[in-house]
Amino acid sequence: MSFLESRAIVLQVTDYGESDKIVTLYTSQFGKLKAIAKGAKRSKKRFVNKLEFFSLLDVTVVPGRLSSLFLLDNAGLINPFPALRENYHRYTAAMLVCELVNQWTRENDRDENLFQLLCWCLHELAATGSVAATVIFFQIKMLDLLGVGLQLDHCLVCGKMEQTALPHHFSPAQSGIVCAPCARSQGIGRMPVSMSTIKTMQVARTMPLERLRRLKITRHSLAEMAAILQLYSNFQLQREIHSWKQFSLA
Repeated sequence: MSFLESRAIVLQVTDYGESDKIVTLYTSQFGKLKAIAKGAKRSKKRFVNKLEFFSLLDVTVVPGRLSSLFLLDNAGLINPFPALRENYHRYTAAMLVCELVNQWTRENDRDENLFQLLCWCLHELAATGSVAATVIFFQIKMLDLLGVGLQLDHCLVCGKMEQTALPHHFSPAQSGIVCAPCARSQGIGRMPVSMSTIKTMQVARTMPLERLRRLKITRHSLAEMAAILQLYSNFQLQREIHSWKQFSLA
């Protein structure tokens, strides 16, 4: 029997049968994986209060012989992020982040940088007052890490990015920005977006994590960025991210 160890974040937990649970983890060593926790619903020691959404764990898993499902042998609780569970706004933000990682990633596709970004986001959500901004910044950087980042530097039709009072338009199909004249002539672009919002997103994608708190963002730009990212995720994944319904910019 081959035991594998890694630090992990719990992305999803579902009941399985009368006593087991299926846990989806994003791990530092193996990327996303699913594991069955035998007897977890009845356990009074091994898994009690550990297999909760967005908990940080040290896990030991055993690869399945006949399927991609791992066996969760042991889980040590590192950080349950209690501050996220005591505040509804923080809780729904953390749930959204976990659902986004779960839906955007494939199993057994390791990305240490994404794991570190996820840990940063959960720590920030537990500590900062800028909950909505933290979620937005996380998504911008996550998409870049996954190679599906937004094209924000120029119009995807004419290649220009002129300073203008006219709003540009976001096209989820083209994964980026289309200027007003091209959007009108080509009939593409589904959402107007201001130049100030575009510039804020450009800065956020290159700014180091430890400095993101300093980035000032207007409520208007925050709302535009949230709308763009929600539209883009739903379009590219071809499914709705349910946690968006509970998430609030307040």
